[in-house]
Amino acid sequence: MDKLEIKLNHDKVDQIYYQEIWGFRTDERFHFFYDESNNCRKFWIKPKEENGQFNSNINEDFVLAGIAYEGDDFKVDFENIKDMLGLQKNVKEIKFKSQFSENSFLDCMKKKRLTTLFQWIDENNLFIHYSHVNNLYYALVEIIDSITDPSEIEEYDFNYFSIKSTFYRMLKKKEVHLQKVMFDYCFPNIKNEDIKGFCDGLLNLFENRYNQSIEEKFITGMIERASKSDSLIFIQDNEDYIMQANYVEFYINPISTYENSVHIFDEELEIQKYFDECNFVRNGLEIDCFKFVNSKDDVLVQVSDVVAGIFGKLFSYINSNDLKDIRSNVSELDQTQITNILMINKLRYKSDKRNRGFLHSLAPLHETNMLNTFFDLAHARKLEIFKFKVL
Repeated sequence: MDKLEIKLNHDKVDQIYYQEIWGFRTDERFHFFYDESNNCRKFWIKPKEENGQFNSNINEDFVLAGIAYEGDDFKVDFENIKDMLGLQKNVKEIKFKSQFSENSFLDCMKKKRLTTLFQWIDENNLFIHYSHVNNLYYALVEIIDSITDPSEIEEYDFNYFSIKSTFYRMLKKKEVHLQKVMFDYCFPNIKNEDIKGFCDGLLNLFENRYNQSIEEKFITGMIERASKSDSLIFIQDNEDYIMQANYVEFYINPISTYENSVHIFDEELEIQKYFDECNFVRNGLEIDCFKFVNSKDDVLVQVSDVVAGIFGKLFSYINSNDLKDIRSNVSELDQTQITNILMINKLRYKSDKRNRGFLHSLAPLHETNMLNTFFDLAHARKLEIFKFKVL
């Protein structure tokens, strides 16, 4: 059987686009190592009796993350890292779940072993990278793109990404009822005759217009208009209930973007099966700049497992709490927790400064802002602890 050809054409025009629009270079050489967290394989509405439910916790973002080094030369010894982390002699592999994980993100931050690993990453001039996907947000923004477009949003003097974020916030805490609306109309495969019913179902979930913000009123108006239309382009002609069939695009994207780099992934059978059925071609030539390995054979993939696990926990924490809860939590953090949290932020900043393409989020703006606020609060807590010790 002929393989599917995936074209990864990447020329000077692409390089200029990434550099001038997104602010990073794509022609530099790195070795990227990857593992994933919160991988539900696909995000869909799972039938249950007469209703449907999301198959995955909407607060658990998919994360593909790890570490990277520049160039071709970085030597690492597993036994040295194992000793540094204080692991037992019989340990064969560094694993997030068995050596670093706790029930919550904040409990994970209590581990001094994590401080040691973060310092090792920093001192060895390694970088972190991640792609993370808020599953519900990624599904809902298809509705916005079906009822309006960036030029119309700009014409009304709104921000495109802010509108998407606001729409997500309007529905997130109503997911029980949202699931039913989506299930009733086979989202994301709305039939022409069901457009009005689907739009009306969304409108019924919104606050009274009198209590809405100006952005919420704009969104409400756009959905009211859409209810009278005969097409919702991005949420029609899809498979019933399947909002994210797989996450293969997030594995392909860095291979496509960083043309001179090497990409080493932890084994992921469904993704590997897809890759095996494809030929990846750039400018007419087949490429082989990636591979899947058993994590037991590569200590940097093992370290990437810890990085992916930590960011999976972090994004889930941000998604699950409001600002009041986060302020209260931070006020009670101890010194080890603060040190680890600020080390995460230091590594994020260092990596983003080196190449802005290293950190990639498909998430609502307000949760990204909440993440930054969390780090600011942690810094303030550090100053508070230091002041208390001095006094």
